[in-house]
Amino acid sequence: MSFISFKVSVLFTFVIFTSIACSKAENLEAPFIKSDNIDVLRHLKVLSSDKFAGRKFASPASLQSQSYLVDTLKELAVPAFKNSYRHSFKKTDIFQTKQGTNIIAYVPGTDHADEYIILSAHYDHLGAKRGKVFNGADDNASGTAALLHYAKLIKQQPLKYSVIFLFTDGEEINLLGAKAFIAQQDKLRKQFKLNINLDMIAGSKQTKKLRFISRDLEKLLSEEGIERFNHLQAQFKNDSTVRLTPGFRNASGAGSSLKRTNWRMASDHGIFSRAGLPFIYFGVGPHRNYHTEFDDYEHINHSFYLAATTIIFKQIIYLDKAISENSYKLSAKEKNKEAHL
Repeated sequence: MSFISFKVSVLFTFVIFTSIACSKAENLEAPFIKSDNIDVLRHLKVLSSDKFAGRKFASPASLQSQSYLVDTLKELAVPAFKNSYRHSFKKTDIFQTKQGTNIIAYVPGTDHADEYIILSAHYDHLGAKRGKVFNGADDNASGTAALLHYAKLIKQQPLKYSVIFLFTDGEEINLLGAKAFIAQQDKLRKQFKLNINLDMIAGSKQTKKLRFISRDLEKLLSEEGIERFNHLQAQFKNDSTVRLTPGFRNASGAGSSLKRTNWRMASDHGIFSRAGLPFIYFGVGPHRNYHTEFDDYEHINHSFYLAATTIIFKQIIYLDKAISENSYKLSAKEKNKEAHL
């Protein structure tokens, strides 16, 4: 989560998706099995270990993080984006130039290979301060590990749209990685459909709410599609493990710098929104471990995290199908209109 603008034992359960409780909704069953739960938690634990020293931008630990992501994507046989997993960019100030690196993979879509849904999560964090390692388990090893898991699932069963898996660097430094991606892929911008951004989805031991905000989804979905999506989300509002909740609360307390957070710009989704792309952003909002040495693997909410990754993936599956369905309907209308001219 960005430092400038605040973003938003283990029970290995057998988690199975249920179908949307709507007559027109398709079955969204997905392969979240016990071994996959172990995998996603393993990724989170490794990335938030002292070995990675807080994953600070342009540090040796950042290079280690990049290698871990690339090696994992190769093991999963998820293709590199434009023939390279590493996409570098420069941060230049008065005294020095540093290099950041986004890690990018993709899976071609079955129906819309030349249009893309972008799943994003930043892998950088704060490094070490005063002899203490800021491991960033929630911020944002949680989103990064989930993205690796989704890459595995989507490689096994591709979506209708091509999916870009964007692991950004430099999010903690004014969203640099997302800005670099938009600049470097400017020619593809019209082919980008949607950004789904994950930033802090594991919380602390006390976390019960997975929060979200979205913008411009009505550009992609029909009124019926929006209604069905709202119905899907409503199913999780009173979940015993994770309560899906719209909107983010601000931090309380006298003198808090986080009281007036601009949530639209609180993480990488803000850069996509500025570029005119609809987005949905998932996170947990403020909690006691944010940007402290206590944001480590032991202090996240493990059962919450597993349930949150499942709930988010259900929504990804739904949005992919609903956007495609609406696209075909609009195309058919245009053809009918042309036929009558």
